[in-house]
Amino acid sequence: MIYRNGDRLCNCTLLQKCGSGSYGEVWLAEDAIGTRVALKIIANRGSYSERELAGLRNYKECNHPNLLKIRYVEITDDRICYTMDAADDLNRGEGEYLPDTLANRLQRSGRLDGKEIALMLDGLLAGLEELHRRKLVHRDIKPDNILWVNGRATLADAGLIAPDGKGSLVGTPGFLSPKLMAGRGSADASDDFYALGKVIYCALTGLPVREYPGLPEDMTISVDAGLNRALRESCTHPIGSAAEFRRLLREPERVTCQRDENPATDRKPMHIFGIACGIFALIGLLFLAALVIGIVLFFLQMKEPESQHIPESAEEPVPTRETGFQAAVRTAAEKRPPAAMELQTRKDPDRELQKEVQKLAVEQFQKLGFFSDGGRLLPVLLEYEVLTADQISDLLLKGSGNPRLQTRRPIVKENRTPSALEQELAKICSHFFYPDFDPDVVKRRQNHWRVASGTNAVKQNAMLTEDPIMQAVALDALIRSGVNRILAGGKLPQEEKDLLRSLLLMRYSLLDPGKARLYFD
Repeated sequence: MIYRNGDRLCNCTLLQKCGSGSYGEVWLAEDAIGTRVALKIIANRGSYSERELAGLRNYKECNHPNLLKIRYVEITDDRICYTMDAADDLNRGEGEYLPDTLANRLQRSGRLDGKEIALMLDGLLAGLEELHRRKLVHRDIKPDNILWVNGRATLADAGLIAPDGKGSLVGTPGFLSPKLMAGRGSADASDDFYALGKVIYCALTGLPVREYPGLPEDMTISVDAGLNRALRESCTHPIGSAAEFRRLLREPERVTCQRDENPATDRKPMHIFGIACGIFALIGLLFLAALVIGIVLFFLQMKEPESQHIPESAEEPVPTRETGFQAAVRTAAEKRPPAAMELQTRKDPDRELQKEVQKLAVEQFQKLGFFSDGGRLLPVLLEYEVLTADQISDLLLKGSGNPRLQTRRPIVKENRTPSALEQELAKICSHFFYPDFDPDVVKRRQNHWRVASGTNAVKQNAMLTEDPIMQAVALDALIRSGVNRILAGGKLPQEEKDLLRSLLLMRYSLLDPGKARLYFD
């Protein structure tokens, strides 16, 4: 339904839309006695509305000045709407209302100073203490959900609040802890503090969370030692309570950290954030050892690589145990120096990761004989059809035919209940492991290699060595062909499940290294 300024809803008059998304809309509104409130409107259908109502029920007994107050809830057949305290106006009445959120503050000013961040954290920790005292976890702490009401930092958005250790996997990539990303259990208090550490990073640097742990090349900053330590520890070790987080902040000294612009100076940069680039080489070796034998066996059993693809959901934790690659990454990450982290001019960690995975892909393709088959794979890859995650979900859970995930077939939806195996494959293959290809980008790369000079063998070898998009397409063909084989066989042994997850994570690292790098943080 389309809402407009002046509409009456939830006993309020709508004044101005403040935000919208797949969840619904948030409006600035005025209630019957003239008080300005925030009004959230959600369609009353599907899992999102059910989860939102569950969050509100969990939250209803919470009453704390640093937790956004829910004033009124109205449920009809087609919508759920509820009113909350409105955020302060960042424009102070000059022009259009702009909610005073951390996201808007950072967009306007670039970054916050240490005192402002410390004051904000004091309020947020008090609110979290109340939530955690009630055995609840927020699950979606991020700059958009931190706002100021009457000058007080306040934690907003009750929609994902759940009992400690019982919620499904939801949240915002970048603020989800490695434990949750790897599917090792449900959210608890430590995951809220991990997200709060990433909030400190965004506030200190002014950068989006996907840039963690990097810094702009020309950035020179002074960092409060307590903020530095809280950021470092919360993003590398589980923090169990607000009291523990406060202890990390209680550091009286101030340390100035800056980029050394004179190579001859003997001043050594302080560690503040970081994953050393050298970690990627170690990851590569560990990944290769864990993956080579399995992939060779996997490929030998496959049908033709044209019968292939997979989906994206993200409600339930997917992996039930670490794969060899994930364990290798975690082990390497745990070998980082646990003390200070370095503030320095960074190499692009996304590109560094992608280059390392490209090398691993070449090793795998060599083992599979792709560089000695005379270019027979080239026509398959140049005509390969990529699908969106939604299309893949439809094929796996609603389509027909066996084996499934065939390319160039119409997606025929049927009224049927998917098998347990189909549902398990959908969970493994969707989650964060299956980002959509950009079909236009794939077509451009296919056209590039289609008209490139050289024999099929020369073009195939160059493509699988140099082009990360087409390397990801080749991995995709292997993955989809493997899913077909699993469906045809009717079972999914644990070793094949681990192998499938490893292949998906490798493909993910080529297509979206920025998000894949979350596994290394």
